[in-house]
Amino acid sequence: MTGATAAALGCLAAAVACAPASAPRASRPYLTHRPSCGPGCGAVTAGVVRVIDGDTLVLRTRGRPARVRLIGVDAPEKWLRHDCFGAEATRALRRLTPPGSAVRATGDAEPRDRYGRRLLYLWTPRGVLVNAALVRSGFARAMAVPPDTRYAAVLREAEDAARRARSGLWRPSPAGCGPSQ
Repeated sequence: MTGATAAALGCLAAAVACAPASAPRASRPYLTHRPSCGPGCGAVTAGVVRVIDGDTLVLRTRGRPARVRLIGVDAPEKWLRHDCFGAEATRALRRLTPPGSAVRATGDAEPRDRYGRRLLYLWTPRGVLVNAALVRSGFARAMAVPPDTRYAAVLREAEDAARRARSGLWRPSPAGCGPSQ
């Protein structure tokens, strides 16, 4: 094993460990998963510039804006297709990451998607994993896309909870946007 490989594996292990010792334990793990690896592992503090839709936003890191796609989630579209709950998903992401707020961000295996957007997991200053909070509230589906699956189990658990609670996408709607299967 090369030194670079060992360093990367150590960094990944630190990121998967997630919660610092001082973090409170909760019955909902998506509330306490935090990157604990620091800047050497890719976790950075970024400023929210604007929310584009339910799974895409613009962050500013190191003085530069970057378009970001949340890893592991698929929110309804609000632009071309105008999916049911698209506007609601956008508002939910905006509530979690209001413009001007700070977030902690870390990536996974692939740094960018096919559109050139950064692929990231985001945490609020209070330690809420934004990706999972959107899924748990029913405004996005869990979507594991290998090799970016570090938090796939957490996201699946959040979706299962949303389905059981009939939240967001999973609730009946009089507007003809019934629960998804």
